[in-house]
Formats: sequence, C-alpha cells, structure tokens
Amino acid sequence: MTSDNGKRYVCVSCGNPARELIKKYSNTVKPTHCDKCKQITDKYIEVEEFIILIDALLLVSAAFRHMIYNGDFKLYWKITLVVLLLESFALCRQNTGDGSSTALYEKGFYMCTLQNIGEYLLIALLLILITAIFNMRQLIKVGLPSVTLIILKVVAISNFSKFFLLPILVWRSNTTDFGRNLHYMLVTGHHLCSLIMAYSVVGISNRHLHWLTIILVICAFAIKEYVSLIYDPIYTDS
Repeated sequence: MTSDNGKRYVCVSCGNPARELIKKYSNTVKPTHCDKCKQITDKYIEVEEFIILIDALLLVSAAFRHMIYNGDFKLYWKITLVVLLLESFALCRQNTGDGSSTALYEKGFYMCTLQNIGEYLLIALLLILITAIFNMRQLIKVGLPSVTLIILKVVAISNFSKFFLLPILVWRSNTTDFGRNLHYMLVTGHHLCSLIMAYSVVGISNRHLHWLTIILVICAFAIKEYVSLIYDPIYTDS
C-alpha cells in the first residue's frame, strides 16, 4: 500500500504495509499504529539518523526496515561513499604494504576502489536474481526498477559493517598478522550477518522459507568472495 505521494511505507516491527506513518490533527501530530501488530508503525521517524545507524550496526531489523522503506536514504548514500573509500584504503594498504611508493599506492587505491564497486554491483545482481527466482510475484507487483533500488539499499546498509575496519587501520602497527587477520574475519562475519538481516526484511516473503533466505544469501556472498579472490588486483611498479 502506498501513501498519497506514492511512497510505500511498512511497519518496522512486522513489515506489514502501512498507508501513513503519522496522523495530523488540529494541533497535534501523532504516530500511527500498525493494523497487524498494533505497535507504533515507525518508532524511528523522530529519531536522529546517528541512532538509527547504530541500531543498524547492532543488526536491529526494525532499523533496516525504516532505512529501506520509510526514511530518507540520501544521507546513507553519502555514508556508503565514505565506507567505499575506507574499505578501498584498507584493502590497498593490505595489498601494497606501508613501504610502497606514492605512485604505486595511488594506483593500488584506484584499483581497489574499482574492485569494491564491482563487488557491490555483483552482490546486488545476485540478490536481484534470487528475488526474481523465488519471489517473482513481488518483482512483478513492485517493478524491476523499484526492486533494484531496494536491493541496492540492502547492499549499502550491509556495507556499513566496514566501519569496523577503522580500528585496524589506526592501530595496524600495534598488532600482529594473526590479530589483523582475525579482525578482518570478524568484520566479514558481521558484514554477512548484516546482509542476511537486511535482505530478510525485503526478500522472500514466505516466513516459512526464512532458512532458505539465509542459505541463498550465504551462497551469493560466497560467490562474491570467490570472484573477488580470483580478480584480486596484483600491483606492480609498472
């Protein structure tokens, strides 16, 4: 169901479609309640974006629903760009080493940025294919452009996990190779969990197939990681 301006809202607690998030009376504005679960339709409508971002990093599904369906996503696109640059810097530093020349380092950073953009698009394409195969009804009802935008939002939100790369960049010289590898593994694990949680609120609608959503997202993530491993940029002085 859509609002008067064509935007589709959902209840952040249960995902049930909602016509509006607030009701305007003569002198007051009150949040609406979901017809299905009777909870406030969207408890985040008056919450600062920073708090919503923290809840997303804590894997709160309600925060994911608000960001994808009900909120203004412009700020989160900007955050995605920052995360992309942060991830590219981390990957470049890992591949080239601290003693590399400026020219090699700059080349590596650009290559890593292109690689990460390719990974973003690849995982988005895989999730679109999963949606088309297992939830064709939603694809026909909503339309391919809208579904594509939703999936891109899912990928962008899941990539917020890359914020946790910042500590290893700051304290890289104060840890061991084992510590760095362990940190990267934990960040990757959180990223996968975030991707599963974000896609689960928009993907396969049948709740009885929730396990299938998890398996399919893990497979898509594994394919993306495998392709990334194959095409990992190799830097030379040339």
